[in-house]
Amino acid sequence: MLKEERHQYILNRLNESSRIYITSLSSELGVSDDTLRRDLTELDERGLLTKVYGGAIPKAGISFEFVDRLNTDMAIKHQLAAKVIPLFQSNEVILMDGGTSNLEVARQLSPDIPLTIYTNSFPIANELMQKPQVELIFIGGKVFPPSQVTVGVTVFQTLQTIRPDWLVLGISNVHPQQGLTCPDREEAFVKRLMVERARQRIVIANSLKLNTAETYTVASLGDVDYLVTEDEKIDHIRKSWINQPKNII
Repeated sequence: MLKEERHQYILNRLNESSRIYITSLSSELGVSDDTLRRDLTELDERGLLTKVYGGAIPKAGISFEFVDRLNTDMAIKHQLAAKVIPLFQSNEVILMDGGTSNLEVARQLSPDIPLTIYTNSFPIANELMQKPQVELIFIGGKVFPPSQVTVGVTVFQTLQTIRPDWLVLGISNVHPQQGLTCPDREEAFVKRLMVERARQRIVIANSLKLNTAETYTVASLGDVDYLVTEDEKIDHIRKSWINQPKNII
């Protein structure tokens, strides 16, 4: 079998499940483990999968760039954000990470409910300035243009001074074994501290984010208090994922 044929076979097998294993593939394809490791490394470098210990898992079928995702899947984002809004009570403190789904949550917040909201996201801060009952605190720092958020030491220092009631975490990848991951190391550092500081954590993940993973770990599924996803995915997650968040809505 030619290398290109092996690569296509690997990608096809990955589309059928949430993880593939080198030992199984070597038997199926009749090639050595070392050959398959090189194949997976090459496919990882091409952005077609994520290589992990002993095999590989899928990447999310969404762009890393905020502007590319801004106007995609709007109906789904609207539905998922609507599930989040009832969780909030008057006078609570909310930490909102960046992301287009989180931006939709900010848009749907009632202008009449008093909240204190911290965010490191420029688009979310711009949206929340239109909510008169929101006390808005923007977390300044080094600008990370792909996600339109701030990162770095200044963000860390601010996060260490707050203990929000809720975190609405922006995440691109949710996997039953790998947990929450993202493709940028510095963003992962910020997100991990957000998870540590919050009393309750919300993750919004449509089907394109499920069963995918990237390079840098953010948190385990056990750290998630509410995983918000499409209704048709809820039963499957509850029945088939060994590791699960506390609530799936």
